[in-house]
Amino acid sequence: MNVNPHAAWRRRKKAAEATRAILVERFPRCFMPKGARKVPIKIGIYHDLRSAAPDISSRKIHRALQDYTTGRTYRRAMIAGAARLDLDGWPAGIVTTDEAEDARERLLKADLNVARKESPDAPNAAA
Repeated sequence: MNVNPHAAWRRRKKAAEATRAILVERFPRCFMPKGARKVPIKIGIYHDLRSAAPDISSRKIHRALQDYTTGRTYRRAMIAGAARLDLDGWPAGIVTTDEAEDARERLLKADLNVARKESPDAPNAAA
C-alpha cells in the first residue's frame, strides 16, 4: 500500500489545527488563534492539558502543541525575559536567553530555506 507522505502530512497538519482551535476556545488566555500575536506558553503545559482536557488524546495534544510552538509568530514571541503563560493566562516562568536564541536561530534557518526555494538560481527551483 503506497501512502503519499505529503497527503499524510496535510492530514496531520489539518488535525493539529483543529485541536489548536479547541485549545483556543477552551483556554483563550493562553492560546491565541492562528495568525494572532502569540505569547510563550509554560514549560510542561502538555501535562496541564492532559489533566484539564482529558477528552483530547495525548497524540492530538502533542501535535497541536508542536504546530503551535513551531510557527513563526510563536518563535518571534520567544524573547529573553518574556513571561510564559499557564492555561489561565497567569505568568508561569520566563523565556531564557538560550530559548530565545534557539528560536531566533530557527527563524533564520526557516528564512534561509524559504529564500533558497524561491531563488531562481536554486538547484531545485522550478523552471
